[in-house]
Amino acid sequence: MPLPTPLPDRFVAHLVATVRCTVEHSMLDDDRAEVTEPDVVFEAHVDGETVRVVGFPEIEGTVGTVIGDVRTAVSVEGEPAGRYDPETGHVTVEATLSFDPHSLLASTSRVALRLASDARLADPKADGNPLNAGDDRVTLVSEGTFEDGSLDGGRLGLVIDCQIGQIDAV
Repeated sequence: MPLPTPLPDRFVAHLVATVRCTVEHSMLDDDRAEVTEPDVVFEAHVDGETVRVVGFPEIEGTVGTVIGDVRTAVSVEGEPAGRYDPETGHVTVEATLSFDPHSLLASTSRVALRLASDARLADPKADGNPLNAGDDRVTLVSEGTFEDGSLDGGRLGLVIDCQIGQIDAV
C-alpha cells in the first residue's frame, strides 16, 4: 500500500520486516553464520526529524559453532533512536544488539550499530532504501564489530528490510 503524500510531520509507522544477520568469527562453523527471521513486527515513531524504534522483539536462531549448535537470543538494548530526513526519506538509527547464547560455554556479546537507509552512512556491503511518500518499504543496513563476550572482535552485518503496513498520524 503506497504511503500518503506528503507524509505527516508526526506519525507512527507499523512495520513488518525480514531481518538478516551475518556473523563472522573464528568460533563459528566455516567462520560464518547467517540467520534470517521473517515477519518481525515493530513500530517507528517519527516526530519531525526524530525517529524512535518501539517494540522490536527478541529474535532467536541456532548457529553452528566449534562447541556444537548453540541457540542464541538477539535482543535490542534500550530504545533505539535516530534521525529521519523528511526531504530525502533517509533514516539513521543508533542501536546496540545483545547476542545471548544459551550455553554455559559461551558468553553474551554486544555490538553497537548505526543502521541507515543510506549505505554511505552505515558503511555496509548491502544497499539501503529510504522511506519516501508513495513507497511502502524502507531498508536499514549496518555493519559492526562485537565488543565483548564469545564473539569479541567478530563482525556483524545486518539488513532490516521493512514493509510498511500502515501510517498513523499523531
